[in-house]
Amino acid sequence: NNKSVAIIGGGVSGLVCGGRLKQLGFEKVTVFDTGKHGPGGRASSRIINHDGKDFIFDHAVQYFTVSDKRFANIISFLYREKAVKIWDGYLATISYDSKHVPIQKQAFIGSDGIKTFCDQLSKLVNTICNVWVSKVEWIPVKHKWKVDNYGEYDYLVIAHNGKCAARLMSNTNTPQIHNILKVRFSPVVNHNIRQMHLCSLFVLCAIIPTSQIPQHNTICGAHIENPVISWIANNSSKYPLRNNITSVQCWTIISTKNFASKYKVPQEHIPQDLAKQITLQLLSQFGRILKCRSPGKLHPVKTKLQLWGAGNPVNILKGDDYSLASSKHVGVCGDWYVAPSVEGAAVSGMCLAEALHRHYQGQRQDAGLNPVFEEYKGSDIGCFNTDPNLVMKSTLSS
Repeated sequence: NNKSVAIIGGGVSGLVCGGRLKQLGFEKVTVFDTGKHGPGGRASSRIINHDGKDFIFDHAVQYFTVSDKRFANIISFLYREKAVKIWDGYLATISYDSKHVPIQKQAFIGSDGIKTFCDQLSKLVNTICNVWVSKVEWIPVKHKWKVDNYGEYDYLVIAHNGKCAARLMSNTNTPQIHNILKVRFSPVVNHNIRQMHLCSLFVLCAIIPTSQIPQHNTICGAHIENPVISWIANNSSKYPLRNNITSVQCWTIISTKNFASKYKVPQEHIPQDLAKQITLQLLSQFGRILKCRSPGKLHPVKTKLQLWGAGNPVNILKGDDYSLASSKHVGVCGDWYVAPSVEGAAVSGMCLAEALHRHYQGQRQDAGLNPVFEEYKGSDIGCFNTDPNLVMKSTLSS
């Protein structure tokens, strides 16, 4: 059909929503994303150059799992397109007393950085990157949305969270949608405030000489039970064809949400002294976890510290997997409706697309406009549910 849809946010949820809409016959679907180097949102990768060589780091989303058959179908498609692979490296949980508990679940990553599967999804729809949509306006007489200077659309989808999303919808006369997008930044849930809560996380990408890492280390990725660090991953073992210099290893080190809250600053302006202090603390704990010979004296050849301000949801909406204000042709999707995971984001985007298709067919039904939140209790870096009946057998592994 000739109905048009504008999707604000080119992360997993927005891209899956757009792709499903195209499947359902919507010809004019446009995804707007702020990413300078491509779409993906949290599912993106960083390139860090050292000594003339580009190294790839997964700096936010680290891996994902499958527990929903609808998501399994998406992963099967991405696998066939060689955009994802099975991560068959040694994954574990490392306890407070340094005991390793292997993770017995199938994990997926991008074939060349986590970003590759979002790159593939973006090929299904018209995706415009490096743009900031600052104003949207509902035109009642036309039943359309004006999106900045990009024209008018029959439907509007908000597929991102944080203060920017709430601000975008604040003056659109859609109070229920605006209310859903209001956010509070905190590592813990205040049950008296019926709003989305997001935690923040510090992410350190470090290029470390191999000589400083114990030779017996087999860890490729690990959830850490530690007050400072929640996750570590060896990008050199994840992507050996890209990070193929054996003299160094590329590690991602992610803080806990409580540690990040303690040192919370504007993510665009981390004071230099504070950045140095946080980097040293993360490296010191990392050295202890891997039992390096001198854990407090690691000397990376290059580091990059980032504050992941709008990190992961610490509460999720109960009930519907999306929100839809049918009279205003506007919906919201994201992982905070299902679970803080790649799968949760994808399922929410897919469900909203199908709801918009039903709306087009005449089923004018609101959904998810009276939010009830429940606390998410799990890993600081997200949820990793699996279903053993959905295990993929393949040769495309790391």
